[in-house]
Amino acid sequence: MPLIDLDYDLKDVKSEFEPLPIGDYVAKIETCELVKSKTDKDMLKVRWAVTEGEFEGRKLFDNVVLTVPWKTKQYAVAAGIESGSQINSSDFIDTEGILSVTQREYQGSIQNQINTVKPIG
Repeated sequence: MPLIDLDYDLKDVKSEFEPLPIGDYVAKIETCELVKSKTDKDMLKVRWAVTEGEFEGRKLFDNVVLTVPWKTKQYAVAAGIESGSQINSSDFIDTEGILSVTQREYQGSIQNQINTVKPIG
């Protein structure tokens, strides 16, 4: 097994993050994977990266159950995908959007939640 070289001091690495403040953020999809939800429905598991402002580089995560039309539409519109298209989850990678982000409590901690995705422009 190859060795991994940790060339930084772990005590300097931040491993806890406060949720982003409620607001709108310009971001880009870094990864998008087709998975099954807990209820066995097709779902996109998406990781966004904020691309502008004070929080540039921070990550936001979203799950898009494809049987939820309003959410699926927001992602398709942002990615420029038309109705009736056959798509692959990779078609969403590098999509830019404006994310409306709120906060919610989940298992005793406050987390960010992406409420809406709007296309840029």
